[in-house]
Amino acid sequence: MIFNNLYLRKLKKTFSLIKMNKREFLKTSLVAVGGLGLLPNLTISAFADGNQNDKQKKFAKKTLQVNKREKLLSVLDQSKPNRYVPAAFFMHFNEKFGQPAVQRHIEYFRATNMDMMKVQYELSVPKLDIKKAEDWAKVPVYGKDFFEPELALIEVLAKELKSETMILPTVYCPFNLALQTLGFNVVQHAKENPDAVAKGLQNLTESVLIYVREAIKRGADGFYYSTQGGDSKHFAETDLFKKLIAASDMPVLQEISDNALLNILHICDYESQYNEILKFRNYPASIINPPFELKNGDRIRVKNVQEEFHRPVMGGLYRHSVISGGNFNQIQPEIDNLMHEAPQNFILAADCTVHSDWQTLRQVIDYAHDWREKH
Repeated sequence: MIFNNLYLRKLKKTFSLIKMNKREFLKTSLVAVGGLGLLPNLTISAFADGNQNDKQKKFAKKTLQVNKREKLLSVLDQSKPNRYVPAAFFMHFNEKFGQPAVQRHIEYFRATNMDMMKVQYELSVPKLDIKKAEDWAKVPVYGKDFFEPELALIEVLAKELKSETMILPTVYCPFNLALQTLGFNVVQHAKENPDAVAKGLQNLTESVLIYVREAIKRGADGFYYSTQGGDSKHFAETDLFKKLIAASDMPVLQEISDNALLNILHICDYESQYNEILKFRNYPASIINPPFELKNGDRIRVKNVQEEFHRPVMGGLYRHSVISGGNFNQIQPEIDNLMHEAPQNFILAADCTVHSDWQTLRQVIDYAHDWREKH
């Protein structure tokens, strides 16, 4: 099995049990492991005692189904395929903060039956008067007050939904904040004086770390981390990728990996496509959400991603395909084709945000959930 460090520690703690008789040990162990999502759809009484009849077992199974938290975490167990296929699709809402945003997030979660609460990130850092590379020293560290609108949203959603699903706020990488600060000229400045730009990125990295740490205090279970800058438009496979992008991504990803249950790495190609994605293999992440295809047009096969990254994969559907705007009958064949070649540890999703009818997404998600049981 492959888990992140925190998950392993929790697993070890689960099995550090005090003295008990054999039947009590079995019952407690199964409850604990089921709670961690290692045995999805587990029914405790049917396993703990050998004398239940079929009617009792069916009743236990009906009443003790694990929730979306456990089902999502079960994907991390790479010793066997996840029979239940979690699914989730994301979109931006007009309601950005406050109670309207809370309500919209919850409405979407309920309507689509998706398996995680992915909290949209809608803040932007201010543009600064940066005219040359040396001006990146002006970039401040943004404290938790700056992130408060987003943190308040996370806190309320955690209180509302944490008992039934994972709370996963979106994290924009430090380079994305650098693009917000100046725009594409950051690339030119980095080529002229990478050390000067690195100083600004260090402050932005510290800002993102403040957000992550505070979000965990407010109830975040993990994060959906969006990396940018390694694409063909920016730094691709140059030394500047290592010096600026990886150097600013890694501290945040390590912080998440060490202190949260789940860390989804979204390799974002919104700005431009990638020449290759294997340079991200050493990034700390528990699940990989790759782009759909490379710049040369080669399809990125989700099964290959699990084999190359040795981690579960989320994705498989192209955001500009029928998942955005198509009806279920148009989307179903695409899901069938994908599921036949999907890796054993898999979450159905798109490669980025979609523009879809909520009811159609509900049909897609429900169809994915028991696809492996029916095919």
